[in-house]
Amino acid sequence: MVTLALTPLTLLLFGQVSVVGLLANAVAIPWVTLVVTPLSMLGVLLAPLWDAAAWAVTALGWYLRLLAQLPFATVYIAAPAIWAGAAGVLGGLLLAMRLPWSLRLLGLPLMLPVLLWQPQRPPAGQFELLAADVGQGNAVIVRTAKHTLVYDTGPRFSQESDAGQRVLVPLLRALGERVDTVMLSHRDSDHIGGAPAVLAMQPQANLLSSIEADHPLQALRPATRCISARDGGQRWVWDSVRFEVLHPGADDYEAPNKPNAMSCVLRISNGAQTALLVGDIEQPQEARLVADAANLIKADVLLVPHHGSRTSSSAMFLDAVQPRFALVQAGYRSRFGHPAAPVLARYQERGIGVLDSAHCGAALWASARPDEVTCQRAAALRYWHHRVP
Repeated sequence: MVTLALTPLTLLLFGQVSVVGLLANAVAIPWVTLVVTPLSMLGVLLAPLWDAAAWAVTALGWYLRLLAQLPFATVYIAAPAIWAGAAGVLGGLLLAMRLPWSLRLLGLPLMLPVLLWQPQRPPAGQFELLAADVGQGNAVIVRTAKHTLVYDTGPRFSQESDAGQRVLVPLLRALGERVDTVMLSHRDSDHIGGAPAVLAMQPQANLLSSIEADHPLQALRPATRCISARDGGQRWVWDSVRFEVLHPGADDYEAPNKPNAMSCVLRISNGAQTALLVGDIEQPQEARLVADAANLIKADVLLVPHHGSRTSSSAMFLDAVQPRFALVQAGYRSRFGHPAAPVLARYQERGIGVLDSAHCGAALWASARPDEVTCQRAAALRYWHHRVP
């Protein structure tokens, strides 16, 4: 009854609930109480009993791992609205209370909003960008009416932690996303650090990237080379929204280029609004895009090249793109000095609105509302959030 009553609250707080938890506890609680604990205490008198206690813990661990590996072990749902969560919690309490069944069953319809909740998606012909707050690195979720693309997966923080498991996986679960394509712009760790976690969570997602054939990620998911559509590369349409790779070209894979120069550049457009995601391209690649695709790179929103590095965002490139907004995904007090002051000055001279993740947090731009960007730090400010000067 406790498990049943807490299920809606667990879904509300964590977006997931264990299906096998009751079965796990039904064995673990008496096993620890009647076997592990007595053996551990008796080991004070007879030391070999500690070995028996250790074996008992090992056996329990094997059983719990077996349950955890079941494909249905955990159920994930999209994060519901507060009213739906409150109704679900009330429904769980009604089911668990000692009331006549005619009253307890009223809890079932109250739980349905939580169990069936679906976040709102862009309408057909529209798309949105969600630039996640991952610190120093790129990670952008692109959503259309029925499809989702993840452009880069943020940095790796340590051997045990990365932006994929800390930010993107929880975010994708909260949005109830099934990712169709993961595009990794290039091999730098601040762009692919979270890829293993995202690919493990989304086994059906296709992988597009400029990473080399012997890169370790190829063992997790064979990657298709992103190649400019002009060279016969990727161009596709999702829900009346057009996606097109503009860089690199097929010949670039044969030349000794730096990783930044191989960044996959993605243009997204519904015919009225356009977004340009450019990875870490630098001024030579910017000049090439201006020369080869000047009619394609004009955009409403631009993911600032190379996080605002001095080597990118040339005046010629900005004059060609003419974005309304520029999104900078860089770390707070970035040790690389991103975004650089001269680069910011070039954007300001052209009246381009610059939003960086240190001040904005996660940034949401939608083609249906092209004149505004929603900053999560402003929309959901909490008292514990640091106010960046």
